Amino acid sequence: MTRRRFLAALSALALARGQGLRAEGVAEGLEVPWALAFLPGGGFLVSERPGRIRLVRGGRVVPYAELPVYHRGESGLLGLALHPRFPQEPYVYAYRTVEEGGLRNQVVRLRHEGERGVLDRVILDGIPARPHGLHSGGRIAFGPDGMLYVTTGEVYEREMAQDLSSLGGKILRITPEGEPAPGNPFLGRRGARPEVYSLGHRNPQGLAWHPGTGELFSSEHGPSGEQGFGHDEVNVIVPGGNYGWPRGVGRLGDARYQDPLYVFPQGFPPGNLAFWRGALYLAGLRGEALLRLVLGGGKGSWRVVRVEEALTGFGRLREVQVGPDGALYVTTSNRDGRGRVRPGDDKVLRLL
Repeated sequence: MTRRRFLAALSALALARGQGLRAEGVAEGLEVPWALAFLPGGGFLVSERPGRIRLVRGGRVVPYAELPVYHRGESGLLGLALHPRFPQEPYVYAYRTVEEGGLRNQVVRLRHEGERGVLDRVILDGIPARPHGLHSGGRIAFGPDGMLYVTTGEVYEREMAQDLSSLGGKILRITPEGEPAPGNPFLGRRGARPEVYSLGHRNPQGLAWHPGTGELFSSEHGPSGEQGFGHDEVNVIVPGGNYGWPRGVGRLGDARYQDPLYVFPQGFPPGNLAFWRGALYLAGLRGEALLRLVLGGGKGSWRVVRVEEALTGFGRLREVQVGPDGALYVTTSNRDGRGRVRPGDDKVLRLL
């Protein structure tokens, strides 16, 4: 499906083109940038899927760390996050795929030492991965509660998403030291992994907290070729919620499962999402657009009342995050093997 046909499919939700955003490049020549982490005092870190972390500061892009990873398909070095008390607690967290000792995903932390990061230790291990490198999840972010949230995929083993004894197909919640977070919904349940916060996910890719209510929102890839096409989702995450995969897709109307906030009418595999200027912004990979979702309702009763195209023309977009300067930062992902490489790709864009 072309992007034009996808946009036409959204017309029933009053799609409006162009929100007058101005985009400026702040870094280029990157290779599949996956996540950003903003440093106090200026500059930011950006992870590249082949295993590198770059430091961008004052117009310079310099090496910060390089980690051994299994880089195939959608796997490699993915999410980044700073300790919530950084730099007093000088730790940078990363999600990666490794092969040595058995293929799996893990969360590691690095010690920040000025302009470089040094691997400190693995804080969570044993997240499922497969040789095809697909459906690894990989987004990590600290929530308002100071706990680290981790999205994991079901690596095309669909029933894994419903299996509480597995870390795959879940959103996890752990302490900065990697322990199950206090208050997790399955703590003490026999056979259940205590790190699990929600289940029934196929391949969640984004995490964002509503700035007013503190509710957690997540973006997720739907099935393409498994049960029709598309069905990508935005979900509001509740503790212990079951989001239905693989029992079905979209709104199931079954009290056992949480219905999505929004289901895309056609394929729009999303990257990350972020709240900015009173709306929810969502980066699109195949859709090659940044979308603005205008929400109505309120806590516990959100609905999407309008979907607007905020930015196009840069190809595949993966990361979207609000910077400390109040601007919105977006990364392209045209060098991931699925896009058309443009001059200067991949880039970090700053939107005003």
